[in-house]
Amino acid sequence: MNCSGLLLFVSFMAICSDGFIFTKKKVDCLVSHWGMWSDVFGFGVRTKERVILRYPDNGGRACPADTTITQSTGKKPTIQATAVQIVTNFLHRDVKSSPRGVSRRDSLIGYFRDLLIIIDSSGSVGSNSFKIAKQQVAELLGLLCPRDPDPFNRKSGFNRAALIQFSSNVIEEFDFAAKKNLADLQASIKSIRYRGGSTCTGDAFEKAIHMFTSSKGMRQGTKHEVLILTDGQSNCGKQLSKVLPRLHAKATVFGLMIGGYSSWGKKELVSYVSKPKPNHLFAVERYEDLKKLLVLIKAQIGGSDTCAPFVIQK
Repeated sequence: MNCSGLLLFVSFMAICSDGFIFTKKKVDCLVSHWGMWSDVFGFGVRTKERVILRYPDNGGRACPADTTITQSTGKKPTIQATAVQIVTNFLHRDVKSSPRGVSRRDSLIGYFRDLLIIIDSSGSVGSNSFKIAKQQVAELLGLLCPRDPDPFNRKSGFNRAALIQFSSNVIEEFDFAAKKNLADLQASIKSIRYRGGSTCTGDAFEKAIHMFTSSKGMRQGTKHEVLILTDGQSNCGKQLSKVLPRLHAKATVFGLMIGGYSSWGKKELVSYVSKPKPNHLFAVERYEDLKKLLVLIKAQIGGSDTCAPFVIQK
């Protein structure tokens, strides 16, 4: 068989009744059934979720955009219950476990984090409430694990923190490499000036994405986290649906929400935080309640320095 005949034969064999034999089969998205409703959390909502089991390929049916349903209820967690949730899920305290010295440690388990704090300084907050928020966040950082001699001590493993505030504009107060110990960090937080203005939350999240880079002092091999304090819905700035997936790919997002919200507002704020939603969203009704919340958190911890290791996000 000459070369032209061979080429014709190969071309013919590449075609069959179903088309080209090299054409991949379409693979549709596959999602799980909806799970059970969660316990009521945050400002009185519950959620149920489904997970994507298989992503589409070769032009298959796309995955649904809605993988979480949020429902408002008439119930609210007590402030005591909120304190317990923060101790367990944000501070990673494990008062029932053995001392942290015997916890398993490997390349995926650790205690150290790069934590970005995002504080709402919009007009609805007010200067007095902003002052309370700063003071209580500074106190909360002192409770991170481990505390020997403080969570940001750089002589043995340590945490890092960065902070941005937002209103009509987003301001980077300091990055992850700026502060060397807890006292320096707390003093810097308490000195931040209140701005006022609109609530451009999407712009704050966009800035947050760019904070998680080595040029801002972010490290590899640590937990990357965000804690946002806000009292209202976004009313300006970048579209949240475009920004949030990129932020969630960068870091685990926690929310400490203050105030009351409409059903739509609650749905928006739930979308800010990572899954599972009940483990990442906390709420109080007033900024004054943040003081009581910190007292209850400290009482829950007591004198214990027992830390629960967490899985580090790759």
